[in-house]
Amino acid sequence: MIKFLLERPIAVLMAFTACCIIGLATYSTLPVSLLPDIAIPEITVQVSADKTSARELENTVIRPLRQQLIQVSTLKDITSETRDGAGIIRLSFDYGTNTDLAFIEVNEKIDGAMNYLPKNTERPKVVKASATDIPVFYLNLTLKSDSAYESTNMKAFMEMCGFAESVIKRRIEQLQEVAMVDITGVVESQLQIVPDKEKMAVWGFSINDIESALNSNNVEPGSMKVRDGYYEYNIKFSTLLRTVEDVQNIYVRKGERLTQLKDFCEVKIVPVKEKGVSISNGKRAVTLAIIKQADENMEQMKGALMWTMTIIKWMFPDIDFSVSRNQTELLDYTISNLQQNLSLGFVFICLVAVLFLGDVKSPFIIGLSMVVSIVISFVFFYLFKMSLNIISLSGLILALGMMIDSSIIVTENISQYREKGYSLKRACITGTGEVITPMLSSSLTTIAVFFPLIFMSGIAGAIFYDQAFSVTVGLMVSYFTGIMLLPVLYMLVYRAGFRTRKWKWFSMKINNPIKEHTLDRFYDKGVDWVFNHKTFSVVFCIISLPLCVFFFNFIDKDRMPDIDENELIVRVEWNENIHIDENKKRVNDLFKLLKDKVVEQTATVGQQDYILNKEQELSSSEAELYFRMDDPAAIEGLQAEIYRSLKENYPLAVISFSPPETVFEKLFVTGEPDIVAELYAQDREKMPEAEKLRDLELQFTKTTGIAPTGIAFENQLNLSINKEKMLLYRVSYDELYRILKTAFKENNVAMLHSFQQYLPITIAEKEQTVNDVLQQTLIRTQPDANGQTYDLPLREFMKVTPAEDIKSITAGSNGEYIPYKFYKVKDAEKLMKEVKKTVSTEWDTKFSGSFFSNRKMLNELLVILFVSLLLMYFILASQFESFIQPLLVLAEIPIDVAFALVLLWICGHTLNLMSAIGLIVTCGIVINDSILKLDAINELRKSGVPLLEAIHEAGRRRLRPIVMTSLTTILAMVPLLFSFDMGSELQKPLSIAMIGTMLIGTLVSLFIIPLLYWFIYRKKEVLKEKI
Repeated sequence: MIKFLLERPIAVLMAFTACCIIGLATYSTLPVSLLPDIAIPEITVQVSADKTSARELENTVIRPLRQQLIQVSTLKDITSETRDGAGIIRLSFDYGTNTDLAFIEVNEKIDGAMNYLPKNTERPKVVKASATDIPVFYLNLTLKSDSAYESTNMKAFMEMCGFAESVIKRRIEQLQEVAMVDITGVVESQLQIVPDKEKMAVWGFSINDIESALNSNNVEPGSMKVRDGYYEYNIKFSTLLRTVEDVQNIYVRKGERLTQLKDFCEVKIVPVKEKGVSISNGKRAVTLAIIKQADENMEQMKGALMWTMTIIKWMFPDIDFSVSRNQTELLDYTISNLQQNLSLGFVFICLVAVLFLGDVKSPFIIGLSMVVSIVISFVFFYLFKMSLNIISLSGLILALGMMIDSSIIVTENISQYREKGYSLKRACITGTGEVITPMLSSSLTTIAVFFPLIFMSGIAGAIFYDQAFSVTVGLMVSYFTGIMLLPVLYMLVYRAGFRTRKWKWFSMKINNPIKEHTLDRFYDKGVDWVFNHKTFSVVFCIISLPLCVFFFNFIDKDRMPDIDENELIVRVEWNENIHIDENKKRVNDLFKLLKDKVVEQTATVGQQDYILNKEQELSSSEAELYFRMDDPAAIEGLQAEIYRSLKENYPLAVISFSPPETVFEKLFVTGEPDIVAELYAQDREKMPEAEKLRDLELQFTKTTGIAPTGIAFENQLNLSINKEKMLLYRVSYDELYRILKTAFKENNVAMLHSFQQYLPITIAEKEQTVNDVLQQTLIRTQPDANGQTYDLPLREFMKVTPAEDIKSITAGSNGEYIPYKFYKVKDAEKLMKEVKKTVSTEWDTKFSGSFFSNRKMLNELLVILFVSLLLMYFILASQFESFIQPLLVLAEIPIDVAFALVLLWICGHTLNLMSAIGLIVTCGIVINDSILKLDAINELRKSGVPLLEAIHEAGRRRLRPIVMTSLTTILAMVPLLFSFDMGSELQKPLSIAMIGTMLIGTLVSLFIIPLLYWFIYRKKEVLKEKI
């Protein structure tokens, strides 16, 4: 085949040129994203029930739904969280589950459960989790006239809210790259009617009279058509309320008295009672969350948004625009750094080739074939609909060092045959043909290591499909380029004479010590030393296995590497019944304290208006704060200062820290607690007491040394009605409820149809405490037998008792439980034992958390390592036609792994998914050196060369290719060690593991493997000599 190709060089060049042109064309069309597009196997069911307590909602709606949904097929786990007025049920499935089918089944189960729920229950919403629902950035709008940490000009702010909703939001949503714009922080208006109690009492009006008047004056019965000769008219009857004046001029009749509403009520447009606000750098803000279309390019969306923003800023000069949580910057920085690392790795590899091969032509051939291989790889990316992301690009970086191996081996082998006096064409044919089989075997063993990785459960298997694809495509393309294009290029370049001065440098020879005999002398001395110290070398091999096991158990283990973040999310539950104004004041006080230490700070305080972010609904006593700093190293200090400051001033506050929600965090769940202690009450009829739960939290802190995330409680006022008195004094329940709603500003009675804008009409009283309401508010009795009515104070019919309850009810497949979350746990087994000892007999204890998923992942990786070793053994046994020689090759793996674990520990890294993959992958790469060497020894022995001489000669013959391929693989990884973007941080443990394994693995391949080979075959050699 090689001879056939060499005789048709132009055809070969044209074929590869065509492939390169297609590759370059497809590269520009490849989608660019931060992470692969993976369907997140999670479905959430959102339940909304206004004015329903958490306990009632849990018992009547959430629990029956949970019992139905637990029957959904392929369900992995189910949890629910219930608060006053809202509940959420999370269903988790295994990765690879068809979420569309699961979505249909969940809806069917909910439809079936609706028959068992209360009649007035609103149908729950079912939402599929999606990485594309995460906003690419948040746009904060503030008034330039406002001062930070001061009160807001509400009139100007309400005007800005109108602009934001009607103009800015719609303008951005018109961009084809934008899926939707979610908005929060908008202040809505309402028409408020405040009755004068004294006038109402004197004139005999009640709240019911006002409601009746509003409803009767706010109707639209419809229209009818009337014919008049040749004409036809459309007659409309309308008494809709459209302006404030319309409401003020409504007539109310009581007996013979006819009075307008404005005579005894104050009617005005006011802001709706606030439940939440948005803050940006100390100013009140309207925040827009920009969500990208799933199939749109991030770069194009960024360009379109920047252009639109420029126009909007010019149109509204009184508004300040600021961007926070910008994922487009993260993507740009990460992807450009990885592309730069790819280029740097390529340059390093070319320098190594020049240094070892001693001329410019060979590195030029190798470099050109590498470029061709990478460009052709993009064709396969396009065909298989793969995107350029941090996983696929780092896979290419990983493959870069291995891809060049084929080119180096072929070039070096051809050069050796030319040095022996072979003609150029014959050297190309013989040199290439000799390494086709061992190169294929080496590529297959490397692919054999990657192949089992895609069968890992969970996110790991789903996401590293991209990495396995990149490496597999890269290796196979480079293999075929190495045996088909490279011999043709070698023959053409070395046949052509570059005589002119312009091309004289191309024929330049570089005389360096590595090219001459220094490397050979180093190798001979090394082999001699190993053979003179056989006992030490064998003992070194034997102790490597227990050493590997020891370090595997000793080193800390995590699911994913720690990624340096310069952003922080702080979630604060004040654990007190505070108003939204007090919540905002506390947040601003903290912002004032930290304003000189952070680059940016924003907050969402209380309930938000976001449509998509219902999973993390805040109450009026909660706040979510966002901080960004220049230096990621300062985040830990900021976190400690925030915790100390809040705990000093508000000791009851429950504070939790997490990274901002990104695609990476959504997929890998990096903020998950290490251990969650789930306490199930044995007595299900008795509600757990708040004091006991607080005491338990303190005991956990004392016994374990780690403070768990506290349980949030809420203070309540229970109003109990004296039913006997209500019957005795003929008081209506409807009237009582109407008066209470009016007193607490919750009485919405009608709608003001102001053309394009609809405003709710509410009847309210002036701000009062609960005691004032009960003592000062009068309720009118129904007429007695004589037609008399009486006004009695509410306190006669109601009793107020304070109470305390858990703010959020958490439940799973086993029912309700109290969750205590532990972070930064060093010894999980010890902590679980101490928690069990601390907990009394009235609780059943179960545990969950990232510790268990990490342990499962590492167990899977061990199985994958075993499967990979088995696959490699099968491939090697087939190549060598021997059962023993593959064991020789695989014997170096424990030595390599032990050294790599030591290096990870020294560098302060843990054994995580990335470093474990680095270990497994390098085991597949590093044995390629041994394959080449054993193949050469076998060939020499077949030709009659004695054993020791064959070992020395094979080592010298394969020395330069082995050292070069190892160096190129190491140098391709080096740039990742000095980059600090997300992609490089993610790959850094993998790089360290690979570099450590390659360094020791190369030395073992060169010196230890020949010794083991000699031990096995020396007796056969002695027998052969005797015969």
